[in-house]
Amino acid sequence: MREKSRGPARPERMRVLRLAFLITLAVALIAIAPSGALAGWTKGTFQSDGKPVEEYHCTPADAGAHPAVILLHGLSLPGGGNQTFEQICTDLAAQGYFAEFIEFYSQTGQGTRTTDNRYYQIWLAEIRSGLDALDSNPGVDPRRVAMMGFSLGAFLSLTTGARNPGKLAAIVDYYGALPAPFHSGVRNLPPTLILHGAKDKLVPVARAYALDLMMTDAGMAHEIHIYPDAQHGFNFPEMQAWYNPADAHDAWNRTVAFLAKYLTAPSK
Repeated sequence: MREKSRGPARPERMRVLRLAFLITLAVALIAIAPSGALAGWTKGTFQSDGKPVEEYHCTPADAGAHPAVILLHGLSLPGGGNQTFEQICTDLAAQGYFAEFIEFYSQTGQGTRTTDNRYYQIWLAEIRSGLDALDSNPGVDPRRVAMMGFSLGAFLSLTTGARNPGKLAAIVDYYGALPAPFHSGVRNLPPTLILHGAKDKLVPVARAYALDLMMTDAGMAHEIHIYPDAQHGFNFPEMQAWYNPADAHDAWNRTVAFLAKYLTAPSK
C-alpha cells in the first residue's frame, strides 16, 4: 500500500519558506525605497572649441534643478588627487548640489606654470564651455552655480569670475590668487571664500591678503580665513607632508556653510 504524501521533505520545506521570506522582504524594500538615488562620480564629456573635455559629475537623489558646484584641480599630474575630488563630489551631491569636476587638461595635457602658461587661455575657454553646458542641463539651476578651485584651479576660478560678471553665484578659493592681469575685474567677482595657509611656500599668503584688500576696497562680499600652521594643499591626504586633518576639517565646514549661504535660496 502506497503511503500518502505528507508534502515536501523538511530540507525542501525550509528552502521554500526561506525563498518566500526573501521575496516578501524584497517586495517590502521596493515599496519603501526612495524613487531616486544619488549618482556618484559619473564620467562624461562636453565640447569646447569643437573638442571633447572630460568631466566627472555627481547628481543628487531628488529630481529638479539643483544648485551646482564646479571643482577645479591644481597644477598636478592628470588624475592627481582624484580620490579626494571623488569624495568631495559625492559629499556635495549628498547635500543637494550637482557637483562637476572638470578635467581642463583634456586638450593640453599637464601644465607647468600658472598664468604665464601658454595653456591658460585654453583652460579658461574649456571652463567657460563647461559653464555654458550647465545652462542646458535640466538638473542644474544656472542662476546658482559656484566654483571651488584648488591652487591653479583657484586662479582659474577667480579669473573666470573676474571675466564673466554675473555668471557665478560664489567662489571658494583654496590657496590661490587673482592674477595681476585680471585685477581690474575684481568688481565682477561673486561672493568669495578665501582659505589659505600662512606657511604656503608655493602661493604665498600675501596673495590671499592682497585679494582680501582688493575685495574690501571694492566693497565686494567675501570671507577670509588664514590657517597659521597650514601649508599648500593642506586638505589633500595625498599630500602627506602637508596634510593637516584639523585644518582640512575646519576648511570644509566653512566651505559647506558658505555654499549654503549663497546657493541654497533660489536667485530672484
